[in-house]
Amino acid sequence: MEARVEEDKEGRRHVHDACLEPCAIERGMRIIGGKWTGSILWHVKDGPVRFNDLARMVGGASKKMIAERLRQLEAQELVTRRVMDTAPVSVQYEITDLGRTALRFLDELRKWSESLPDRLTSS
Repeated sequence: MEARVEEDKEGRRHVHDACLEPCAIERGMRIIGGKWTGSILWHVKDGPVRFNDLARMVGGASKKMIAERLRQLEAQELVTRRVMDTAPVSVQYEITDLGRTALRFLDELRKWSESLPDRLTSS
């Protein structure tokens, strides 16, 4: 149900069906709304990506931040981590089927953001 506001006979406003816990949008934002999280998912969508390559792709994010987000995404089963048997050892990340379900709306978010006036997107 969606929350709604109604006015009684005395003009007082009352909320009905208020969210008592995070709504579906808030739950989704908690999963992929973290800084750099959407970008990381987007950059691993086309196949396995090595950590250092991913760090280069996500310009502006520190390696520490990327590692933290990748751990979260792995715990949420949105990406998989594979340690390669190479010298030196390297790690690859790949999007899961569950992670792929986020790509459609991430692409819509990208399109929406690209359509915004520059004054709204500059920080």
